[in-house]
Amino acid sequence: MVYDLHGYAFWYLGGDMNRQLYETLDIAIKTAMANMHTSTVAIVTGVQDKTISCQPVIQRTVDGQAITLPEFIEVPPVFMQGGTSYTAHPIAVGDYCLLVFSERCFDRWYDGIDFRPPAEYRMHDYSDGFAFVGINPRAKAITIPTVITQIGDGYQEGNWEQVGDYDHTGRRDQVGNQTITGNVVINGSLTVNAGVGDTVTVNGVTLNIVSGDVVADGISLKGHVHPGDSGGTTGVPQ
Repeated sequence: MVYDLHGYAFWYLGGDMNRQLYETLDIAIKTAMANMHTSTVAIVTGVQDKTISCQPVIQRTVDGQAITLPEFIEVPPVFMQGGTSYTAHPIAVGDYCLLVFSERCFDRWYDGIDFRPPAEYRMHDYSDGFAFVGINPRAKAITIPTVITQIGDGYQEGNWEQVGDYDHTGRRDQVGNQTITGNVVINGSLTVNAGVGDTVTVNGVTLNIVSGDVVADGISLKGHVHPGDSGGTTGVPQ
């Protein structure tokens, strides 16, 4: 007769000895599974420069007693990255994360060494976890949007290409050049804070900002004169 024991099949021939073998294997398999860590939910308890500290929030039950797991330190967070480009979000104490545990010890890889045996022969161990920050319980779950949505402050370094409409609400500060191809409609006031030596060019007409004066095509707004009706020239504008 064939019995299935947690996915393992063996022949049971009857008798106390085989029953004891069944029970022994059952205990061994359950113990091995209980200590083979795959993933768990944790809460962030500290944020360092490149790692976080976190503590699992799901307790373990050992001999019928609930045990709270200790704080894990120096856990690498996971960010979306390709080449030198990446998207990184701030992490705060109190955030929840999903801890995923490596099959083998990753200490040597983390120190920059590839294609070497693991430094220690532990497997599925709590020491080898990565943190995916950004999971929430039902009460704080993020509503799935219909478009890409970003909430919070942002910082962009590098080129950015936008195809399609762009709606912006709120203040926008920009350092650097901007080129616009197409029409610009401004509903409201426009203030240009140009300094001495700066220029503003509109359709080939350049306004030179010189000591509070505006110069267009070499003619000063404050100091220009006109030919007089009876000869000579007029005075400067008043």
